[in-house]
This record gives sequence, structure tokens and C-alpha cells, in this order.
Amino acid sequence: MPKFLLTMILMAGCTQAQVAAPATSPATSADAGPQPTVAVADVESSARLPGGKVSLVRGVLKRLDPIHDQLLIHAFGGGDIRIAFDARTQLFSENTRTRWMNIPTGSVVSVDTVIDNGKLFARSVRTGRSNTVELNGQVERYDAAKSQLTVRDPMSPEGISLRITPSTMVVNQGQPASPQVLSAGMLVRIAFSPAKNVANQVEILAERGNSFAFEGRIVAIDLRERVLALSNDSDQSVREIAINSLDATSLSLLREGAAVNIQAEFDGDRYNARTVSIVSSNP
Repeated sequence: MPKFLLTMILMAGCTQAQVAAPATSPATSADAGPQPTVAVADVESSARLPGGKVSLVRGVLKRLDPIHDQLLIHAFGGGDIRIAFDARTQLFSENTRTRWMNIPTGSVVSVDTVIDNGKLFARSVRTGRSNTVELNGQVERYDAAKSQLTVRDPMSPEGISLRITPSTMVVNQGQPASPQVLSAGMLVRIAFSPAKNVANQVEILAERGNSFAFEGRIVAIDLRERVLALSNDSDQSVREIAINSLDATSLSLLREGAAVNIQAEFDGDRYNARTVSIVSSNP
């Protein structure tokens, strides 16, 4: 009898060991296999883009810094703006093979930005067409006899000369205008074809003495130079505005990411802020 009991105990122990062994094998396989790498990739791919109000920054790419994950953009109508990006940022281009490092310096880009942890972050970047160029600059002179317009581009030390033809559309405050209204000191936005060096459209943005109301978010501020860059809601452009005339109370309202309303005047060289007020967020 004792021998029979001993045999049964040994058989039960072997059966229990056989059942328990498979339960530990998945853990051993997971530790040794590639599954943790897959899980990490899944977490990264599902990371959500930061929310909040989206502002558009359009300009020329001056530098792409892959080490610090930053884009340096010279914004149309404004100064240089640094925009952070990471693996969540979407890149759109007509060339489906375009990668971050393949975007050449000098490309025209449109960047949808939001404020993420106090910094300007790129949700998406769109590259412009190679045969389309847009620039914001200031008129140096217009020679009506030669139908030639010379514009000072902030990106170039020398003026850019473009031909004005009968098909060139001139727009002033949303209304069609004659090329004869073009004069030195005007701020303009020009769409042109580099191959022909012909202006397709000239939009007059400002002339000396004009008053403007800007509303949007501050994307950059330089208190030393007394200037800020504002993403203007009405035309989705970035405007550089001097803040020399503001008092201490108004200056204390200025910070990156703040939604503000700015009353400014164009003096023939730049926009000068006269008053600043904070725009209340919707409840």
C-alpha cells in the first residue's frame, strides 16, 4: 500500500510539472523575442498631436536642424521664427519621396503650428511648388516706362526686379488697381514665376500712414530689439510689429502664445504698435 501511494504521488507531481511548464514559456519567449520593440513602436505611432488653436506660418526655410528638431523659417511679412517638430509632425509634398532632410534650404513652406508646452510646434509642413514663388517685400521703385518693379526682399541683400505685364493683377485693399499706384515704401506680396521673372499678382499690403488692426497669437518676441511676430488670424500671415511706443503696462501683456489685439500704424518702414489688449478665450 505505501508503495502504491508513493507511485501515485510521483505521477501527480509529474503531471503538475507538465501543466505548469507551458504557462511560463510565453513570458520567457516575450523576454527574449522582439515584442517589446513592437510595443514601443505602437506607442510612438499612436502619440497624439497637441491640440489647441492652429496658426499658419508661411515663409522660406532657412535651416532645418535635425539635432534639436527645429525649423528656422523666415516668415512672409515677418522675421525669423523657430518651430519645433518631431515624429508626430506630418510632411506633405507633391513629391511623395520627399523626406525631411531632402527639403532644400530656400523652399517655400506652409506650417500649421500650435503651442505645445510653451513652444511653437509644427503639426504639419507643406512644401510649395517648385514653379511657384511668393515673396513679401517692400517696393524700392516702380519704373512705369519700363514696366519694371524693384522690390527689396528681406531674404536677399539686393533688390529683385520683376516685369509688370498687362496680365499682372494688382490688388489694393481687396480691390483691383492700376500698376500706376505702385510707389516706393509700399509693402507688397508678389506671386511670380522665376523662369519668366514676371509678376503674376501684386497685392499691396500697406503704405505709409495706414492704420491696421491685427488679432492673433504672438509666435515670437524680442524685447531687446523691441519687436514681436504675430500670426494674424484675418489673413493667416505672420506680421512683424515694432513695440517701441508701448508703455510698461502694455509690454507686460506680451508673451509667446498670448492671443492679442494690436492697433498699429505703418510708417513706411514697419508696423508700429499703438495699443495692445488681450483677447479673452471662449468659455
